[in-house]
Amino acid sequence: MSLALIHSFHFNKTAVFHIEGFPITCFQSGMAIDADGSPRAYHPENTGLDDLKHGGYPGNWWGVATSNELTTGEPLVQMASDPAPGFYVSTTSLIDERFEYQNPLRYVNAEEIPYFVLPDHFSPAIRLGDIAWIYNTHNRLHSFAVFADVGPDVGEGSIYLAKKLGIDHDPRYGGIDSGILYFIFEGSGKGNGQYVTEHQMIVTGSPLLNPFFIPELIALFKTPTQL
Repeated sequence: MSLALIHSFHFNKTAVFHIEGFPITCFQSGMAIDADGSPRAYHPENTGLDDLKHGGYPGNWWGVATSNELTTGEPLVQMASDPAPGFYVSTTSLIDERFEYQNPLRYVNAEEIPYFVLPDHFSPAIRLGDIAWIYNTHNRLHSFAVFADVGPDVGEGSIYLAKKLGIDHDPRYGGIDSGILYFIFEGSGKGNGQYVTEHQMIVTGSPLLNPFFIPELIALFKTPTQL
């Protein structure tokens, strides 16, 4: 199978491609570490896994659940019956609609689920819940992951995804600047509201990846063909 990359657009400094003849969006970037969805992500005293500034600030809490379910509300603190009492309820864009808004289980736990982040309206062909195959060119480790959170740029993944890829997974100080390949299978997920396990990602992603010769996929970004 002869593969070619077709340049689709640039997002900030990242060139975004699709593979000619296949519903796959792909790009190469680094990986920042996202703690969102972890019950231990943010704490009122900034002792959580990540710096509180990444969850918001008074009047604009974009990364935590609030009293009025808007960014203008007061942050919700987990109770004794929740996974991490005293921590804020950290949210993700992908949710499990079986649980109510204030329940930490509604959100995708960055410590337990491999997920990646894309900007809002990144591509009309990609929606929350879609599956990607992500490859670390530095050590050849790879993993399936789910599109679970919206952020300002491409090149971000959950704590657990970074662990699987052999990347420093500390949300405050970890990450990697380059060498991570993202292959996103357009329309492969169930959309928002559905909980996705790692096993389900593998079951969904494997048949989509199997037709490809992996070294040929990787080689696309060594000498990319930009049509």
